[in-house]
Amino acid sequence: MALMLKNTHQGGKAYRLLKAKQEGRLEEINKEFLCDPKFSDEEDLEEKLAVFKEKYMEFDLNHQGEIDLMSVKRMMEKLGAPKTHLELKRMISEVTGGVADTISYPDFVNVMLGKRSAVLKLNPQKRP
Repeated sequence: MALMLKNTHQGGKAYRLLKAKQEGRLEEINKEFLCDPKFSDEEDLEEKLAVFKEKYMEFDLNHQGEIDLMSVKRMMEKLGAPKTHLELKRMISEVTGGVADTISYPDFVNVMLGKRSAVLKLNPQKRP
């Protein structure tokens, strides 16, 4: 007996819908950054936000709008700067101000724009 599911999407179509929804949410957040007066002096902000959105989507593997510990681990490895589990937890805590176990898109943008600790930025020099 086959079970028929109505109004559900499977496979690639579901993935594309989820990704499109996530992209729309991130685009709305980008608009908020563009309208925020504290970022008005940021050069090429619109272009930077477009790049940040693409990078964030690359590492938000479940498309829920948060980058978890394993995603940060993959990100750091891809950047050529692998970290231990404890270092990753410390990084997330530093980025979020210790209030979350995942990195939200606004937190990510603030880090990338240098408005918060830049622990996620690739820095070839070791920290003291």
